[in-house]
Amino acid sequence: MIRVVLPVAGAGQHLRPHTYTQPKPLIPIAGKPLIAHIVDELVHAGFTEFVFVLGYLSEKVRSYLLQAYEGRIGMEFVHQEPRLGLAHAISLTRLHFARGESMVIILGDTILRVDWNLLRTSPQSRIGIASVDRPSDFGIAEISKEGRILRVVEKPRIPRSNQALVGLYLIHETEQLFRAIDYLMEHRLTSHGEYQLTDALQWMIENGVALHALPVEYWLDCEKKETLLAANRLLLDRGPSEILPEYPHTVIIPPVHIPLSCKLYRAIVGPYVSLGEGVELQNTVVQDSIIGSYSRVRNMLLRESVIGGDALLVGREGALNLGENTVIEL
Repeated sequence: MIRVVLPVAGAGQHLRPHTYTQPKPLIPIAGKPLIAHIVDELVHAGFTEFVFVLGYLSEKVRSYLLQAYEGRIGMEFVHQEPRLGLAHAISLTRLHFARGESMVIILGDTILRVDWNLLRTSPQSRIGIASVDRPSDFGIAEISKEGRILRVVEKPRIPRSNQALVGLYLIHETEQLFRAIDYLMEHRLTSHGEYQLTDALQWMIENGVALHALPVEYWLDCEKKETLLAANRLLLDRGPSEILPEYPHTVIIPPVHIPLSCKLYRAIVGPYVSLGEGVELQNTVVQDSIIGSYSRVRNMLLRESVIGGDALLVGREGALNLGENTVIEL
């Protein structure tokens, strides 16, 4: 059996102010919470057993998962407090793995496309990798011509590769992984102030465990507004076209996600806009943006914006009577 571990304990500090009151996994993109896109993809790929590592605003995440998936998948929950890093998060799942069970780890803010069938059926342990422009910002893998991972290091100052770890791991040798994490914690071996899964994987490599690369087609780490919007664009492009009602004096430019409960009047919406339930737009242009449920926007031009739920934005509406050769900047 392969059991999925989904660490979602982080506070999402790079997405403030949205994560002051809402955990990052529940931020909506392309019509549903971020974590739902990840879980649905895994369920579609054939995975049925999950362990969620909760932390920040854990009851909100737990409540959503139980409401959305109870009876559809097997779910176990562990709580990470204090939050000492990804390796520490994985160590807390030990009691949920029987001898011989394999583990898939996927980070709870990662949108990616990969050959899930290859991952699910691979007899070899695998690590998802992708080329990046700034490798010193990521965990990096050095890989042989045959695809075997020779070395992994977390955010190296002088990278020897541009192949980044994307937050997807298939580990058949779960006992060795837990042993590696124990070694880090017993000797207090941290990197960048935390117990890193990258360091545990390196310990496994040095002790004879074979890990192989698994290239991914694309990968988005949704920890900042820019990548959140990029994920929204990507998922809207991938999703089915929506049949939308006509709104008064309104132009819709697909792809968009607009629930039927929304009210639009004299608006231009799209492309790449996701609206939550009950959003009201009037005299407004919205492009490449996410607007949370029950927010109201009037007299605004919004681009590349993320607006939380139940917000009110009101701009100015004016009337002008201009003569020739006039220049006005507003």
